[in-house]
Amino acid sequence: MSSGESTRTNCSTRSRRRSRKCRVEQAARKAREQALTGLARNALLHWGLEGAPIALHSQSENTVFRVEAGDGAGFALRIHRPGYHDLGELESEHVWTSDLAAMGIAVPNAIDTVDGDAYATVAFPESEETRHVGLVEWIEATRLLDVLKQRDDDAELARCHVELGSIIADFHDVTARWTPPPGFRRHAWDADGLVGEAPFWGRFWEIGGVSDADRARLLAIRNAVMARLSELPRVRDRYGMIHADLNLGNVLRAGERLVVIDFDDAGFGWFGFDLAVALWQQMDVLHERPRFAVARDALFAEYARRRPGSDDVLETVPLFLLMRTLMLLKWIEDRPEVDRAEAIPGFVRIAFGQAEALEI
Repeated sequence: MSSGESTRTNCSTRSRRRSRKCRVEQAARKAREQALTGLARNALLHWGLEGAPIALHSQSENTVFRVEAGDGAGFALRIHRPGYHDLGELESEHVWTSDLAAMGIAVPNAIDTVDGDAYATVAFPESEETRHVGLVEWIEATRLLDVLKQRDDDAELARCHVELGSIIADFHDVTARWTPPPGFRRHAWDADGLVGEAPFWGRFWEIGGVSDADRARLLAIRNAVMARLSELPRVRDRYGMIHADLNLGNVLRAGERLVVIDFDDAGFGWFGFDLAVALWQQMDVLHERPRFAVARDALFAEYARRRPGSDDVLETVPLFLLMRTLMLLKWIEDRPEVDRAEAIPGFVRIAFGQAEALEI
């Protein structure tokens, strides 16, 4: 999910009902932020920035601090969540983003430690518990998501998705020409990674909070999706390293440039998955007014213009839109801190509708 999406519980809206629980949650959050701030200060030593002013910028699955250097430069210090990627996988991400930059994709410039490493493994104060930490340049820019919030009409919606289609097409062109170096390790959003026995985001067909009949239907959908994914070819112009979270929140407009951030979910997968993730938040069922067709048509037209002969990729998007909905079921259940459990039944209904449209 987007790094800009906060997972903090909004206790203020629930204080009358659960004030005690909210106070506990707020105290735990404050303690967690203090611990992470201490770790961030320890991490600065690895970049020769000890004592530099820092401020918490965002706290989602990863935590980002803004760092102000003495020469006026700014940096984003990112503390990676435990258990999602090991150091080798993070270093592979660094290799890929460096190659993307060399091939013309605008990404934040990563800053090596004083020892020449891409990441530092840093302990919490007075603890042996550690996190992997990276540092990139700070980019003054506006997320396309925020651009759209400022002017939410069809013209701006189309414009943002033209820009999104452009950057995704450029990504896929680069990926199709790129060969992973020896030792490169990253997860895969393939059939096993999405709907296998141990999917990367979990076994969505076993979620709680729904009926046995719903779980049986989810299992049937999972089996049908597995069959369809198993038939998709893994050829260079359709499958390779993808960002996997290229939504409007992870693309920045910096003057005339579009800059891509947050490669936490990046792995091997079908190009259609990237396009589906870009469109998922615009589905009509999630909004008061229809908007999906405007976003889809703009995105598809620009993508096809920049990547002629990509009809086979575009045809897979409805399947991956369904897949995205299914994945989010388990993602929400496994992250109670996002406080979205009440959305699961609605997402299940959305998934059933998507499956029916696909004759699954």
